[in-house]
This record gives sequence, structure tokens and C-alpha cells, in this order.
Amino acid sequence: MQQFSLLLESREEADQVVSMLWDKLSIRGEIEVIPLEGKVKLDVISEKDLTPQQLEKLPGKRA
Repeated sequence: MQQFSLLLESREEADQVVSMLWDKLSIRGEIEVIPLEGKVKLDVISEKDLTPQQLEKLPGKRA
């Protein structure tokens, strides 16, 4: 199990990351999209661990 958060610029970018996690990386678990002032935070609790290389390829900043 792995938990991480990403800070993204928009809801559209968050939706793209969610799609990438589910469709391309086959991540299952909990994904929460949290709107902030001018940004969007994506909280992920994954049943499968991502490699450091996979995490680096995700857009946004690690929070």
C-alpha cells in the first residue's frame, strides 16, 4: 500500500492524472480530488506501490 498527494493546476489536469492512474498504471484504491484556492489536490491511497520512476512521471508537485 502506498499513499501520496499531488498538487495540480486545474480540475482537468487532476482528471487526466486520475485516468492515467486507473487506466495506464492499473492503480486501485482510493483517489480523492480536493479543490483548493486556485489549485487542486489529489490524495491517493493505492493498493499497489508505484516505482519512483512512475511517481516522477506524474504531473504536478508532490505534496
